Amino acid sequence: MATAEELVRTYLTALRDPDSLKDDDAIESKQAELDAAEDVISRLQLQEELRKLSAPSLEAVEEDFVVHAKSWADESGISAEAFAAEGVPTAVLRRAGFQVGGGRGGRRQRRSASGTRRSSGTRVTTEEVIESIPSTAFTVKQLREISGASPAVVRKAISAEQEAGRLSDLGPDPDHSGPGRAPTLYKRA
Repeated sequence: MATAEELVRTYLTALRDPDSLKDDDAIESKQAELDAAEDVISRLQLQEELRKLSAPSLEAVEEDFVVHAKSWADESGISAEAFAAEGVPTAVLRRAGFQVGGGRGGRRQRRSASGTRRSSGTRVTTEEVIESIPSTAFTVKQLREISGASPAVVRKAISAEQEAGRLSDLGPDPDHSGPGRAPTLYKRA
């Protein structure tokens, strides 16, 4: 089992270079299995495994980071600001338990460009919401929970990404079973 430091290192490395998650030996081995396979169903399964190995998801290592980063950072004396400087999205830091952007439920004072103090709440920007969009299908509500943003900011981010062609509307959630209309699913294009 990997240590907390190794999990943090893997995530930070993957942020800079997503290809670092690829296991070339595993890809080569799976390709060899595919080349030797004759059964069509076996080939289909191997194709899917090869696809997943060739395009590994940042989400798995991100979840490990979320679970272990805060305790490791506390032990190591690492601040949320240091993680942010290394490119960790604010939404991920919040999920990991760091107080960022004023923190939830609290207010902090920060200096404006003129040097005067002004109050700031937990406002999440459209850019922060866009950074926290998962690679899997999601609803507005799920993106709100991930990012901590208001419904208006989440909808603005979704609209901007759709207009830019980076987000697809998948239609109503086919797994919806509660009362009311099914929420719309979105996915990165």
